[in-house]
Amino acid sequence: MTEYTSKDIRVLEEMEHIRLTPGMYIGTTENPVHLVEESLDNALDEVLAGYATAVTIHLDTKNHVYSVLDNGRGIPFDKDIPIIISTKLFSGAKFQDNKTAYKISSGLHGVGLVAVNALSSIFSIEIYRDKKYAKFDFENGKLKYKSITSFEGARPFSTKLQFTPAKKTFESLIPDIERIRRRLVTAAAEIGDKLTISLTIDDDKNPEIFKMNLEDYFKKYCVSIAEESTPLVYLNSTIDVESFNIMFSYSFEGSAAPRIFSSVNLLPVDSGGTHINSLIDLFKDFFATKAKKMDVKFQPNDCLTGLRCYTNLRLIKPTFSGQSKDKLTNSRIDLEKFIKILRNEMENYFTKNPDQLETLLTGFENYRRKLESKKLKTVGNGKRSSTKFTKLRDCISRNGELFIVEGDSAAGSLIQARNPSTTAIFPLKGKIPNVSNAKDILKNKEVSELIQSLGTGVEPHFSIDNLRYDKIICATDADPDGSHIACLLTMVIAILVPEIIKQGKFFIAQTPLFAINEGKTFIPLWNEKDVKAAMENKKHITRFKGLGELNPAQLKTCLIDKTRKLIPISFTKDIDKMVKLFSDVEEKRQLLLKEI
Repeated sequence: MTEYTSKDIRVLEEMEHIRLTPGMYIGTTENPVHLVEESLDNALDEVLAGYATAVTIHLDTKNHVYSVLDNGRGIPFDKDIPIIISTKLFSGAKFQDNKTAYKISSGLHGVGLVAVNALSSIFSIEIYRDKKYAKFDFENGKLKYKSITSFEGARPFSTKLQFTPAKKTFESLIPDIERIRRRLVTAAAEIGDKLTISLTIDDDKNPEIFKMNLEDYFKKYCVSIAEESTPLVYLNSTIDVESFNIMFSYSFEGSAAPRIFSSVNLLPVDSGGTHINSLIDLFKDFFATKAKKMDVKFQPNDCLTGLRCYTNLRLIKPTFSGQSKDKLTNSRIDLEKFIKILRNEMENYFTKNPDQLETLLTGFENYRRKLESKKLKTVGNGKRSSTKFTKLRDCISRNGELFIVEGDSAAGSLIQARNPSTTAIFPLKGKIPNVSNAKDILKNKEVSELIQSLGTGVEPHFSIDNLRYDKIICATDADPDGSHIACLLTMVIAILVPEIIKQGKFFIAQTPLFAINEGKTFIPLWNEKDVKAAMENKKHITRFKGLGELNPAQLKTCLIDKTRKLIPISFTKDIDKMVKLFSDVEEKRQLLLKEI
């Protein structure tokens, strides 16, 4: 046994730790979008504080140089503050008890600019402040140049952050531009006319200007263009500088699935956060009380039917599920004071608008009756059956994910690991038949029940708007049998409900055959390269025959957390050839002969 001594202990410098474990600080190294967002957070904090009215982002994807500018107060440069906040973790103006610089802010972890600097080959800060111009240049995290000179005249900006991400850290050096656009649209809508945001990509002479009000945002993103919705309701709950506001309407003609968007301190956040759970409870309680008084039949989830909602929060101390800040995790107790105010606001609004309340309760009841009348119909043939979704373990959210897995063993572990609010499980039993045509394959009980679980029906009754999940994920064992099942399932989806693939909602989850399994440490090894590296480092490697051998915590690492790997499936025009290959033995034999 190898001796364990003090020589084995290594103390990492802050910048070195960020480079060795970037995922802890920025969530993903797939691309440098989070570095852009950290830089943007600093500009938006000046906006939230009421000092900046303009933010400019320039993305040079050819040379991989990215810049964020604002016209706020400018970072103080006395006492080498720019150097400190770019090299020392947990430094910044957001940790004072009295919150002198920022009462409400987007970035709260104190790692933002340090992470940007550490994970960039070149990083610079330029500042115009107090009739002076300051510039600080860093290379690979170390200060290389510092200059502070006098300046007269109008400032072109107050703070400019510019960086080139390190090649050795990121799989791609081009950030997720659509994610950035979403950030900018949200910020522009919430601040309104007081803020102008521009985005320039490469050498485009016409920058994108983001400027809209919150009502326009709601109509564009929360309500489909073709939908007719009930009058928009806006409710506000404000306590000192904090607030929790909502806008909502209902559409009983479009998709029944609720469409909920949300932001916290100008950050778009996942709709499954604690604030959304609190809000849903508020809706359920309010409408249940009203339905009882009006003698209208009501079930708890009725109030989510056709809901179109946008909620924005301003919190002094928001907490998130990770550095990537995708989901709010403040306790419901923290939000209860706002929920009470919103409850009173709803009461006042519908007291003044009783006709709207009656319209909503009637809409809920009519839609539920419509659902119940279709419940016993099988998919596609119009006959009745007794399907009761016996295999499906559903989730609460209509924007959740459906995992299709092999058998009860894998399903059992995943059910324990999942978040029941957002993750549904459908275990496949037995073999999926080879694809021949839609009519024959629907005779298979497994397939028929799966399609009914999706909720879309099949042609001629198919409707993508009735899809009950945002993602359909096939998670099979990492062996030839598992791959075969994944292929067959892909064919089933492609033949019966192809629009799900065309809409980019069908994925194959990559699962590991091997993993580093040492005590509480569990690291999936996704490919031969990972396995070889682990062997060279003399790690304890475990081989798993299937997902059923993984315990819930291990399975969560592979399939639920941000460490998972999903392969999106795209549609091909050669689908007929693919179907023939899976259903015709002679086609398979000819293919094998060609390979030989």
